[in-house]
Amino acid sequence: MFGDAITWKNVQIAVGPNTPDSPYSSESQVVNQDDIEKIYKGAQNAMKHATPEEKLKFHEAFETANNQDHEDAHLNATQLLQKYNYPVEEHVIRTPDGYNLTLIRIPQQTHTRDVQKRPVAFLMHDLLGSADDWLLMGPGKSLAYLLSDAGYDVWLGNARGNHYSRHHVSKHPALKEFWQFSNDEIALHDLPAMIDHALETTHQEKLHYVGHGQGVTVLLALAATEPEYNEKIATLHALAPMAYMSNVRSPLLKISAPTSHLHEQFRHHFGHGKFDPTPETMDTVGGSLCENQIGCKNVCSNLNFVMAGMNIDGPQPENLPVIMAHLPAGTSTRTIKHFGQAVASHEFRKYDYGYENNKKVYGTPEPPKYEMNKVQMPTYVYHSEEDWLAHPKDVKRLVSELPNMKKTYQVPEEHFSHMDFQFSKKAPEVVYKQLIDNMLESTE
Repeated sequence: MFGDAITWKNVQIAVGPNTPDSPYSSESQVVNQDDIEKIYKGAQNAMKHATPEEKLKFHEAFETANNQDHEDAHLNATQLLQKYNYPVEEHVIRTPDGYNLTLIRIPQQTHTRDVQKRPVAFLMHDLLGSADDWLLMGPGKSLAYLLSDAGYDVWLGNARGNHYSRHHVSKHPALKEFWQFSNDEIALHDLPAMIDHALETTHQEKLHYVGHGQGVTVLLALAATEPEYNEKIATLHALAPMAYMSNVRSPLLKISAPTSHLHEQFRHHFGHGKFDPTPETMDTVGGSLCENQIGCKNVCSNLNFVMAGMNIDGPQPENLPVIMAHLPAGTSTRTIKHFGQAVASHEFRKYDYGYENNKKVYGTPEPPKYEMNKVQMPTYVYHSEEDWLAHPKDVKRLVSELPNMKKTYQVPEEHFSHMDFQFSKKAPEVVYKQLIDNMLESTE
């Protein structure tokens, strides 16, 4: 697909000028070993280097589970909650620009009194995720269930473009016009519509917000742009926050950066509508590296693990088929490009349309920065040392700029990955217990 191949530490990367339909010059595609190392070294170093025995054990456990066809792999969020005897409501709301979004609510359980005073917890998924993410480990493990058990009125958001929010008043998802959105539109249209609806429905003035990855990105952008939303957030719990991306390890996002030596080549293959890279593309942007480290091609063909990394000691292998059946949930290529722009610019900015179009859209040749000193809500940050998408240096920079930081917490687990915040068997003990304690402490 991409012509020549370079092998780097047993990982074969397809690069070179021999792409038959590439519109770019061969000169722009000259890539050497140093370029490859810059793209992949950080990601490889952050992964556990499993032994052949560990790889075989993991692969066999996954294949056994994959052949069992677990019922949860076929159930949506509403059906999962019904199966496990939790009350559930679906709320469909419309954004000012015409997207219909589905919110999932876990309302008051029958043994809980005084619904008016029950605190609200709003959970916002990561890039390529959905409301499902907060449910897939099941009761007693996934955060949505734990918060409901702890007495919260739980709301699960869904950004435009995922499989719960793929309807528009006039744009069809089969056309690229539907997908012309970035983090900016999710932050400034989707999020306020969902937050306002949850507060109006529950008759509350504030809610507790839990975001993972992009779920943090969009709230920070909203609070910096519309300061009144700071007053609507009782606490922000930022899991693996993605704002500054200078030190990102993900090969996919590094390649998406306009400064990458592979950017021109891959921009052609990423497209301009829904983000749906081919298997060959995924191999090169992280799949081959993943397979080399954990020895399971099926897992390493999943876009979420290709983008965010895979910890062989994270999810239970028997739960992976369920997770992979729900992910990726969908997003736009423009959203991926927006994160790639952050990698290149070393700033947290609005989407960059290019010099001339920026002047038309923003009135300036560069897109405006999101000013973190305007994010006034009480904030708790949870991060890990070897996260591919939320590097400790970038998290530290963000923390230093937020004026109302309450606590930062580094997960005390080696190789704890970006996806582990949702799916590690250790997440309930090493992340969620701390988060719920912080949430309770803030309301005392």
